[in-house]
Amino acid sequence: MVQYIKTRKRILLLFGLCSLFLLILIIRLAFVQLRDGPFLKDLADAEHYRGVPVAAKRGNIEDCNGNILAMSVSAQTVYAIPAEVRKSKRQDEIAAGLAAILDMDQGQVLQKITKRTSVEYVKKKVSAKAAEEITGKNFPGIGIIEDSTRFYPNRSLAAHILGFTGIDSQGLEGIEYSRDEELTGTSGSILTEYGANGIKIPGGQHEFIQPVQGNTVKLTIDKNIQAFAERELTKLMAGQGVNMEGKVPKNASILVMEPSTGRMLAIASAPTYDPNNYQASNASTRRNIAIQNGYEPGSTFKIITLAAAIEEGDYNPKESFTDPGYATILNKKIRCWKAGGHGAQTMVEVVENSCNPGFIMLGQRLGMDKFYQYLTAFGFGQKTGIEMSGEAKGILAKKKKATALDLATMSIGQTNNVTPIQLLTAVSAVANGGTLLEPQLVQEITVPTGEVLVPFAKKTVRRVISEDTAKLEREILESVVTNGTGRRTFLPGYRVAGKTGTAQKVGSGGYIQGEYVASFIGFAPADHPRLAILVIIDGVPFYGGVVAAPVFSSVMLDSLKYLGVQPDPDAPLTPGEPLYGVEFPAVKEAATVPSVLGYSPAEAQATLIKQGFNVKVEGSGAVVIDQIPHGDAEVEKGSTVLLYLGTETGKETLAPWLEVSDPDVEAIENLGERIPISLNPDLAE
Repeated sequence: MVQYIKTRKRILLLFGLCSLFLLILIIRLAFVQLRDGPFLKDLADAEHYRGVPVAAKRGNIEDCNGNILAMSVSAQTVYAIPAEVRKSKRQDEIAAGLAAILDMDQGQVLQKITKRTSVEYVKKKVSAKAAEEITGKNFPGIGIIEDSTRFYPNRSLAAHILGFTGIDSQGLEGIEYSRDEELTGTSGSILTEYGANGIKIPGGQHEFIQPVQGNTVKLTIDKNIQAFAERELTKLMAGQGVNMEGKVPKNASILVMEPSTGRMLAIASAPTYDPNNYQASNASTRRNIAIQNGYEPGSTFKIITLAAAIEEGDYNPKESFTDPGYATILNKKIRCWKAGGHGAQTMVEVVENSCNPGFIMLGQRLGMDKFYQYLTAFGFGQKTGIEMSGEAKGILAKKKKATALDLATMSIGQTNNVTPIQLLTAVSAVANGGTLLEPQLVQEITVPTGEVLVPFAKKTVRRVISEDTAKLEREILESVVTNGTGRRTFLPGYRVAGKTGTAQKVGSGGYIQGEYVASFIGFAPADHPRLAILVIIDGVPFYGGVVAAPVFSSVMLDSLKYLGVQPDPDAPLTPGEPLYGVEFPAVKEAATVPSVLGYSPAEAQATLIKQGFNVKVEGSGAVVIDQIPHGDAEVEKGSTVLLYLGTETGKETLAPWLEVSDPDVEAIENLGERIPISLNPDLAE
C-alpha cells in the first residue's frame, strides 16, 4: 500500500512537471507566433528571397518656368549572383566575357562575380549596346537591371548652381548636394526565391517592388536670364569683351537678383565646366567664385557709405562740398581721381563724380562705431545664407585695431573684403526700399504627383534703412548713370541706377600692380527696380566703368525686354544733366543714330547733320573709329553724337571721360604699399 502511494505521487509529480513544461512551451509558442511571428517571417523571407535593388530615378531640377536643368535618364547596371556563378563552374569564362564587353580587368571581374555575397554589382551605368550583348550571352548568375544616370540637357548652363552627382547618383556639389535628400527617391527591388544552397528555386515566386522617383526641385533661376549672363561671360573669356582689347580675364561673374523678393535669377561664373563630364574639368573651374571668393569692392561700396550717411542725417544733397583734389588722413594724402580736384560741388555731384574726398568726409561724419553698425546691418562679415556650400563670409578689419586711415579707405570701398553675393544682397536692400533679404535659389519642391511640398517664402533678415533714405539714394544713383561715372550703362528709355568699381587684385604675396578687379553694380528701373545686377571681371588692366559697365548694360537690357518691362516714356533717351528727384521731361521725338564708323570726319559730320544730329569731334586721325551713341541707338532727335578719330578703322576706343582716370585707381596708387586684409591677420576680423 505504501509502495502504491509513493508510486502514485511520483506519477502525479511527473505529470505535473510535464504539464508545466507543456504550459511553458505553449506560452513560448504563443510569444513566437504572436509577438515574434512577423519578425521571424521577415527573417525567413530574407533567407529565401534575395532582392536585386532597383535604383529610383532622381528628381528633376527645373528653372522657375519649369524648364528642365537636370534630369535622370535610363541606364543599365550589370549584377551577379555569385552562388549561381560558382555553381555553374564557368566563372573564368564568364569573367573573360564580361571583361571584354565592359572594358574591365578580368581579375577584377572574377573577384566580383565569385565574392561571398548574395548580390554583387559588376558595373553600373553601362551602355545599352553593352547590356544587350551581355543579355545575349545568357551567362548564368549574371543579370541586367534598369538604372539611371544624371543628364544636364543644357550642358554648362548654370553648372555652378546645379553641381553634379557621383556614380551612385549621390549629390556631390551645388543644389544636387544641398537638396540631395529631397531629390533622392526610394529604391525598389526585384525579389526572387532561393533555396538554402543559395541557388534560385525553379518556378519559385518573384516579386517586383516599384521604386519611387525623387521630388522635383524648382529653382528661382530663370534659364533665359542665366543664358544672357553666360553669353556675356563667354565673350569675355574668348577675348571679345567690349573695350578689353582682346585680353582675357582670370575669371568673371554675373549675378542677377530680384530685389523685391531675394530670388536669384542668375548666378554665372567663368571659367565653367560641363557637369555631364565633370571629371574632365579642373577643380578651379568648378569653384563657385560668386559665392566663395572675396574681393575689395572699390567704389561700388560707396553705395553703402552713402546709405548710412543719408540714414544718419550726415548727407544733404543740396550741401556744397569743395574738393581740393585730396583728403589728408594721418599725414597720408588720398587723392581724387581728377587732377586738381572737382572744386565746388553739390553732394549729389560728389556721388556722380565718385569723389573720394567727399566720401571720406561722409565716413568721418559717421564715425567708426556707426560705420561698423551699418557694415553689420547690411550683412558684411557674415554669410548671407544662400543655399550653396562653401559660402565665404568675407573679411572685415577689426574695429578695435582700425585707424582713421582704415575708416577713410573703407568708406571708399578699399581694405575690407566682401563676396559678390554679399554686395548684391546689400545693394538690393537699397533697391527694394531698405529691407535686407536672404538670397534664395529654391522656388519650391514638389512630389512626383505634382503636390507642392515646400512653397517659396520670402525671408526678411532686417530693415537697414528707411524707405525715404532708399528712395533718395535710388534717385542719386540714377544720376550717376545719367550724368556721372556710370554713363556706359545708360539705356535709352530706361531708368538705370548704379555705380562703377575698380579694386586692386590680390595675389599670393600681396597686391598685384596694374591688375584690377573691374565691376559694376546697378538696378533698373530705378524708381521700381525689377532687377539688380552685379558684374565682376577679375584680373584685367582696365577699369570698371570701361569693361564691366557694357556687360551690365547688355544683360540688363535683354533681361528687361524679356521680362516685358516697357521703356518709360518719361525716361531720357540720351545722357544729360541729371535731375534727381524730378521726372525727366517727355521725349519729343525719337531718332535712330546712323553708324559712321570708318567715315572720314567730313563725311561723318555731313551724314549726322543731315539727319538732324549735332556733332562733337574728339581726337585726331583720318577716320572715325568710335562713336557715342553707337549706331542704331534710339535717341532724341537733335542729340549730340560724339565722334572719336584715329587711324585704324573699327578699333575699339574709349571716350576720354572714361579713359583719363578712375577714382579707385587714384586712391590705390596714392595709398602706396599696403598689405591686403586677407594676408594681414593683425587687422582681419
